[in-house]
Amino acid sequence: MKATIFSRMVISLLAIFILSMAVSIYNIQQIRQLEKFTKSIFKADASAIFFEQEMLNIFLSMIRYEKKYFIIKDEGLHDQFLSLKVDFDKNLRKIASVVETAEARSLLAEINQNYATYQSSFDEEINFLKSATEYDQDGLRREREKAADDVLENLKKLATHSRTTIINKVKQLGDSEDRARKAAIGISIAALAAIIVISILLTITITRPLAAMKKKTKEIAKGDFGNDLNLSSPPEIKELAESFNAMCGRLKEIDRIKSDFFSLMSHELRTPLTSIKEGSSLLAENLKNTGLTENQHKLLAIISEESARLIKLVNALLDLAKMEAGMMSYNFVKADIVDLITRAVREIEPLAVTKNIRVAIKAETGLVPVRADHERILQVLRNLIGNAIKFTPANGTVSVSAHPVKRGVKIAVADTGTGIAGESLDTIFDKFQQGAARRPNKVKGTGLGLSIVKHIVESHGGTVWAESTLGKGSTFIFVLPA
Repeated sequence: MKATIFSRMVISLLAIFILSMAVSIYNIQQIRQLEKFTKSIFKADASAIFFEQEMLNIFLSMIRYEKKYFIIKDEGLHDQFLSLKVDFDKNLRKIASVVETAEARSLLAEINQNYATYQSSFDEEINFLKSATEYDQDGLRREREKAADDVLENLKKLATHSRTTIINKVKQLGDSEDRARKAAIGISIAALAAIIVISILLTITITRPLAAMKKKTKEIAKGDFGNDLNLSSPPEIKELAESFNAMCGRLKEIDRIKSDFFSLMSHELRTPLTSIKEGSSLLAENLKNTGLTENQHKLLAIISEESARLIKLVNALLDLAKMEAGMMSYNFVKADIVDLITRAVREIEPLAVTKNIRVAIKAETGLVPVRADHERILQVLRNLIGNAIKFTPANGTVSVSAHPVKRGVKIAVADTGTGIAGESLDTIFDKFQQGAARRPNKVKGTGLGLSIVKHIVESHGGTVWAESTLGKGSTFIFVLPA
């Protein structure tokens, strides 16, 4: 069972919400990592530099008090030395708790070792002084100086190492921030693309069946009922499509009944109409020299003309019914389109002469032969040229041109008449439709000719269309394949 529109919208919005949450969670994690990295710099490395500077100052003070004490032998200086020793030991323990790298711990171990040597030498000389025993004063002093120099050197190295570590961490922090920014941008773009894709898919599932129904509606408006709509769509639209198919089926049945009615009536009317026409013609011929009045001759002529017009209408209805049913037979042969155009113009030229309309033929050289049924293409040309003459005022011009196109020939019939309204161009080839022309006395017609033209051209594998500008005339164009 397919999901409803409401369910699809809920699922899509939920997916968008999950994507947004994923992006937010990732950004929060990156921010926390950067925060942790920053705290590490301030808590460990910055603290280490502070303690190292404090130890350096304290140790320098211890050296000064140590030298003064051994010169002056003042116990106050010894007490100051011991006080500084307590502070140095305290800072040594603090820095041991914050250093992180192996190199820093190695330097700190060396400092401890050198400091222990220095302190041991100091205590040893104090003991010799208190016991008034002879000892190697210079040797102990040199030992303390060497140990003190090593402590100071290693403290400086430790400070330099801490500063280098901070610089490296700051660079890493910048790189991490850059990577996090790029990743956040990439994920955001991917999430946005996913949201757009989800929105498009949701929209397509709704608009595609509606577009199919819209297209089908236009086809029905043109009289093409075709097959039923079989849409893969949400249940709501599927129900609408089923109702639409039911309506289309009913319209198709009504159209079939109408076509059957016209076909039946045409068959029933053609024989009596032919009898009336032939009878009126024979009557007029037999009574030609019997002294009929002028009005009687006119009446017989009217009966003959109207019978011919009705027979022509009936034949058109029968032809259209056959074409719509796919029962019209065609005799396709190789044909020269220029010969067919010349023949059609010659047949219809008397009508143009009565209205003082000039009919011109413009055919390019090198036209390829077309595959056509001579009589049916002549029917198309007669219809289009006849309409052009019918809707062109006196002293106008009608031109019939033929031009080569890719894999075929394009034939155009242009006139200088009143033109056709733009809204009528889409329906002018439908049966019983006529273009809305702006003229005081609208020319009457059956509305079948152009529909027959369309069926014949399309049966030849071609296309037909009309172009027009009100007040400047119309051009009917059709293309036949080579």
